[in-house]
Amino acid sequence: MRAALSERQLREVMVDFWTNHFNVFVGKGADRFLLPSYIEETIRPRALGNFEDLLVATAKSPAMLFYLDNAQSVAPGSSPPRPIMSPFRRRRFGMNETNEERQQRQRRQPTGINENYARELLELHTLGVDGGYTQQDVINVARIFTGWSIERPERGAGFLYHDWAHDQGDKVVLGQKFQSDGEDEGVRLLKFLANEHATMHHVSAKLCARFVADEPPDGCIDAAVAAWQRSRGDIRTVLRAIFTSPDFWSAQAVRSKVKTPFEFVVSAVRAAGVEPDDTPRLAQLVARLGEPLYQQPAPTGYAETEEHWVNSGALLARMNAALVIAKECSSISGIDDHAQLVDTIDRKLLGGTMSAHTRSVILEQIADLTDPEQARVMAVGLALGGPDFQKQ
Repeated sequence: MRAALSERQLREVMVDFWTNHFNVFVGKGADRFLLPSYIEETIRPRALGNFEDLLVATAKSPAMLFYLDNAQSVAPGSSPPRPIMSPFRRRRFGMNETNEERQQRQRRQPTGINENYARELLELHTLGVDGGYTQQDVINVARIFTGWSIERPERGAGFLYHDWAHDQGDKVVLGQKFQSDGEDEGVRLLKFLANEHATMHHVSAKLCARFVADEPPDGCIDAAVAAWQRSRGDIRTVLRAIFTSPDFWSAQAVRSKVKTPFEFVVSAVRAAGVEPDDTPRLAQLVARLGEPLYQQPAPTGYAETEEHWVNSGALLARMNAALVIAKECSSISGIDDHAQLVDTIDRKLLGGTMSAHTRSVILEQIADLTDPEQARVMAVGLALGGPDFQKQ
């Protein structure tokens, strides 16, 4: 609803971008209830802020800690302190453990380092796959984040740092020494990574791929990196550099990007004047087109490129979705004259960019329709589902 109705469209686009960049899969266990606060309280308030702040917030998010298993990462050999109780209270609450019960409890406890978050932090969130880090760097990053965990659900399921689980040794990441400093050690690492040149280049390239072209031009990336360096990662400043770059306005870039299913449904709803509601129907429509919201299991998030979204089956599905949306179109009223109808659709839905081929196809398909309402629905559906409307 917000993506369709908001007057702050760039913010909505960036919420979608960062949600994908810092992907969390809603179908994994506790993330079914952790993900909403992740979107609303971690991503959305920082979508146009500072990258460093966003990176730290996602690292501390219970949704991310659970999704990439860091909540279970502890220094080898560590174990939580047991609560002190008098023998009377232990008998009262039935807490006298047998050896078998003690062994079962110990088997349930995390026993070592988990590298999942460390690896995705370096490969996806910051430096990129060619960012110059090694497997030993991954291990040391994982050691730095030992102890970053989650409260029990009944206590709020918020971020929790366990000092007992933290690796107290010194670590070296990308040649930088990190002395044991508890929770602050991880924050220091995140701020260090946020301002590495490889991070600036990797994230800037993804932003240029999102806004300019699937294969982003070097000039756009260089402009974004320079803006990042000047502003120390202010997202607004980086975006302004992209939008004022000559590459953004080049003939090769304009309308070269294909909409993702989410973008297609949102833009079709906006163009057609359909009133979105809070039922699942529009989300279900997006899912039928191959991009169910928050349901990408892989940390990479959904693909951004035309190659992933454009094939004969996908285009047929978009046409069917367009015809569904066209039935609720309120921005085009019934017009008896077919040529005038298509002209109106071109102006109101496509901003005057309808190709001669699309125009001829629509006129041919509605030529035998005498009912203005049937002609309107068919023409609007063909325009929304046609190739001209698929471009960003």
